[in-house]
Amino acid sequence: MVKKKYNLKILNNKKPKLKIMKRKIVTLLLFVISSCSLFAQADLMAISGKYFAADGFEFETALKMKKKQKDDISVTFVGEADGKIQNLVVVKWKGGEFKAFLDEKLYNKKKVIWFKESENTLFELAPGVFAIANKDGSQVGDVLAKDKNQLKDFDIETAKALIDEKTSELKSDANDAALQKMMKFDAFKNNLEKVIFVDNKNAIYSAYGEPKEDPKVHIKSQIIGKPVWYNYYSKTNAMAKYGETAEINIEYEMEGVKKDRKSCAKLGRNWASSIPKVKTQDRYMFLNGRSFCDPSEKYYDYAFLSLMNEMNGKLLFGTSYNLKVTIYAYKDGANIGKLGEGVIAMKYEPESQAAMDLWKKWIEEL
Repeated sequence: MVKKKYNLKILNNKKPKLKIMKRKIVTLLLFVISSCSLFAQADLMAISGKYFAADGFEFETALKMKKKQKDDISVTFVGEADGKIQNLVVVKWKGGEFKAFLDEKLYNKKKVIWFKESENTLFELAPGVFAIANKDGSQVGDVLAKDKNQLKDFDIETAKALIDEKTSELKSDANDAALQKMMKFDAFKNNLEKVIFVDNKNAIYSAYGEPKEDPKVHIKSQIIGKPVWYNYYSKTNAMAKYGETAEINIEYEMEGVKKDRKSCAKLGRNWASSIPKVKTQDRYMFLNGRSFCDPSEKYYDYAFLSLMNEMNGKLLFGTSYNLKVTIYAYKDGANIGKLGEGVIAMKYEPESQAAMDLWKKWIEEL
């Protein structure tokens, strides 16, 4: 078991009637609202009763023996207490009890009955059947049913599949709404599936998850050694699609040579400490953007430095070389989905060589 939130033309002599009409309308509205509330609460009151458990709730006997209680488990819905709305359930068995509160927003919008508490949740699979699950529904510890025969149809495995299906649907709805919100920003909607570049972090760093920058600040070229910050704008919410354990991998390519963060991090302990993991975020972009080179901030991506180290001695002054930056979702040792891709022309000038020589020294010290 998983361990236990209209338009009226008004004449002066008609005003009294209008007041009466207004009072009637208000009274009617209050009645409708009250009725809806009562109907909803009546529906939830039907939850209360005695339940059977598929696996059983553990308790200790008077002889200190541990047993599992599989019947006579009490589930009580409390809609109101002491004049206050509670909307909670109390689950009791011989070994203890726990309380969980109705996710009212979810219930009011989707009619999904899910009682939540810090460690335990009660998710309605069908009328009179609930799954005991962890906070996000990713694990199911037991199934409760008023009718014992229903446990044949709703075992733990089935409960998990049903919760997965519903949570996936809820996430999809939430992501659709979030994506539509992002599409209101020109910088985002005009650069879908792309990586954009700017020459200073303030242009995108204070975005806090919203691409508010004027697209005019995006740059197409920069001198090697000068600051470059970037972000990706994707239709895909990487965390929602690939899960919280997925990471972000960033690949740099120039003149056919490729270097990516995950591969470079495997070269040794010093490489790994210099290239920390980038976690996925519950959004369609980096929260505040990233940089592969910003001397003033002393911010560098060693995967980029590794690429430039290979380019050292092969570039011509005054020539621009395309640098392609690709952002991937990464999981289980492989890139599993492209989130964005962009190209910036990096110009090699005499001042660039000093930067590249310094980077070469850093790489050799790893």
